[in-house]
Amino acid sequence: MATVNLGKIKLKWRGTWSSGGSYTIDDVVSYTDGSVTSSYIAVAASSNQAPSSGGTANSSYWNFLAKGQATSPTTTQGDLIVRGASADERLAIGSAGQALKVNGSGNGLVYGVAGGLLQAKQWVKNSTIDNNSSSDSVLASPFDGTARITPAASGNIIKVSYFNTIDHGSNWRSNKLRLEWSSDGGSTYYGLAGMGIASGANGSDTFGQVGTLVCMFNPNTTNEVRVRVLNNGHNSGQGRRHGQYNNEGNDNSNTTPDTINGVVAAGHGILLEEYASAIASVTAIA
Repeated sequence: MATVNLGKIKLKWRGTWSSGGSYTIDDVVSYTDGSVTSSYIAVAASSNQAPSSGGTANSSYWNFLAKGQATSPTTTQGDLIVRGASADERLAIGSAGQALKVNGSGNGLVYGVAGGLLQAKQWVKNSTIDNNSSSDSVLASPFDGTARITPAASGNIIKVSYFNTIDHGSNWRSNKLRLEWSSDGGSTYYGLAGMGIASGANGSDTFGQVGTLVCMFNPNTTNEVRVRVLNNGHNSGQGRRHGQYNNEGNDNSNTTPDTINGVVAAGHGILLEEYASAIASVTAIA
């Protein structure tokens, strides 16, 4: 009687592949290549022939039977899987209000602030401030450093917008206003911008003069930035009123701004805005 060798008539499970084992055709093993565990079927007899390397099967001896999937690198709800330089990586979820965007190198994704204007804060003064000084004098709150903003990144640009309406007495002919900033809690201030306002002829009251200062600067810090306003008048002893917004009178009579439809028309205020460095810049010209 003739004998026919049919070989294995079913697959033979051999468990986890071992470098010391000997394997024949149709043996099936499991093997972890990096972080991916797959099952393989032998296509030739072998010993000490790993089934795969770097995700590629050792096809002279093994084929994939069921290819596994890498363990997810994510750890937190909202995480994303992104392709890194050579493998999938975890991109941790960003902070509230952030958006997903391309990084500065153009080769990956990061979370960051969306848009150019990052934050804006405004302080308005609904009553007047008297200042009689003929030398540099800091105006009262909120113009004394109360106005402050904390940049999100050290390269971001801060914009300052200051407006004021001023009444002059008969001995006041002009005054100067100057913006300064500090990033060390107010210990040291640096100049930003200034302007002069002329009131007209000496000997007569003048009211309703408008002064506006707008500037941008890079504080190069993520510390809290404070901004203050200094006033310097032409002559002392005669009251000058800041924030006077009405249609008559002088600095010795009307003390409050007009009320329009029940809302006080603020006569002075300050606005601080932060812009991303990617869309804003400051150029100094000698």
